Amino acid sequence: MTSQSLEHPLIHLTPPCGWLNDPNGLWYDAKDEIWHCYFQNNPNSTVWKQPICWGHSVSRDGTVWDYKGLALLPQHNEGSVFSGSVVVDSMNTSKLFDEAFDPRQRVVAIWTQDLDGIQRQMISYSVDGGYNFKECSQNPVLDVNQSNFRDPKVIWHKETERWIMVVALSQKFEISIYSSADLLHWKYESGFALRGLKGLQYECPGLVKIPILNTKGQEIKNSEENWLLYISINPGAPQGGSATEYFIGKFDGKVFQPTDNQVRFMDLGKDFYAFQTFFNSPDEKNVVGMAWASNWQYANQIPTTQYKSCLTMLRKLHLQKLQVTPEYSEISLFSTPLWNEGSLVNLVAPKTITPNLPLMSRHGLKIHLDRSEGLLEFTWEWSTEDMMVSKAEFCGITMLLKDEECSNNFLSLGFEANCNSFFLDRGNTGSHFAQTNPFFTRNLSVDLMPYKVSQGTSFYKVHGILDRNILELYFNEGALAATYAFFFKDNCPIRWAYVDSSVNGIFKIKELHFTELATKQPSRMK
Repeated sequence: MTSQSLEHPLIHLTPPCGWLNDPNGLWYDAKDEIWHCYFQNNPNSTVWKQPICWGHSVSRDGTVWDYKGLALLPQHNEGSVFSGSVVVDSMNTSKLFDEAFDPRQRVVAIWTQDLDGIQRQMISYSVDGGYNFKECSQNPVLDVNQSNFRDPKVIWHKETERWIMVVALSQKFEISIYSSADLLHWKYESGFALRGLKGLQYECPGLVKIPILNTKGQEIKNSEENWLLYISINPGAPQGGSATEYFIGKFDGKVFQPTDNQVRFMDLGKDFYAFQTFFNSPDEKNVVGMAWASNWQYANQIPTTQYKSCLTMLRKLHLQKLQVTPEYSEISLFSTPLWNEGSLVNLVAPKTITPNLPLMSRHGLKIHLDRSEGLLEFTWEWSTEDMMVSKAEFCGITMLLKDEECSNNFLSLGFEANCNSFFLDRGNTGSHFAQTNPFFTRNLSVDLMPYKVSQGTSFYKVHGILDRNILELYFNEGALAATYAFFFKDNCPIRWAYVDSSVNGIFKIKELHFTELATKQPSRMK
């Protein structure tokens, strides 16, 4: 494998070449059983540069993606096609489709036109299942004569039988809520403004009803406070640059009322932005979405040569009570990766260590991932003897992920017991970019509560999916998530894992499990 062939992640959507940012127009084709993802794309530039179009990729399994080219371009080469969403107008409320056309493929895109300093909301529709679009003759369908008015996300609100749009007045810090009976004529209903962490602009909002589960994992029916409003901010995120926050509350078809004024973040890593949910899903029940796995502080400078940036894996969302501290619990957002392992092959039998013995400093464990092509799944569960933790010492358990056994290039991740924080150091990979770009923060952390405490012993777990140059971490069954980009010199795949402790007897590894994966040869789709 060449350095260039190792540049592209295997199961994180990337274009074959050129620029990518926000995911747009996510929907599931129930007729052909295909996931569709559009995204901000310029195939002729590896930095953000107009004109921006909608690139298009499809997947039968939500795991391996097939790039189909540009689906939505500016008419007459005027302006750019900025972010937006897709709906399936199965009841033909817009009257844009012949009644004989399959209701499951009546695809309508709602997007922002950026032209001559004004941003307007436009409609395009597809009569071939979402591969090509025609502009609606009634465009623009929403124009308030603003220069920063963008990123419409539209849903169907079955309680009022209306379409609902949330769209950002980005630099007025308002998420405007509109309703429509036909997707063409929109009525302003309310505004959600000056809430949460504002940063310097709001972008890419979304409003969605989320399943809420009890402690046994069973759905709680008829709950009113299970609406989620998410907003991306840039710049101004706590980790620097861009991030996505969310609010939990009620929505009556006109006004979103948050349960409280807390600021919560969907992902605690530094590379998660412009999250969007799919309009629908195969079972019409799961709420699934994905985000841009980069950060505006450095997205244009990352050291890939053929393309810039990828999207996250699909994530399934639900709400559930989280024990935040020993004395306080609240409803919080949980996320888990949604992928089809049947689309992947195990290159070798999984490698598992279950010693359950106290780790001694400088007597760690190692795993040779000798067949790795850069796609690894791991689960790591450990315990901490809390009474033995010395406040005067760095009490850490660390896993080094290396390209070669004796290499000085590594990705470091682990946990420190005094501050109850998981940490990542991505600055020792041999990448000149990682070493010299001051915004590509090398040391990052996530505060963790144990998922279980028993007789002075705290238990923690993390599920990781590492795909060449992107790492997604899910802590304590998805109670927290963190996404990080990283870049090894020459794109070398990780082939060794070392686990060690800085102290004696405090940590036990309950389980460490690695699977080395590759994709099956995908079948070409339409």
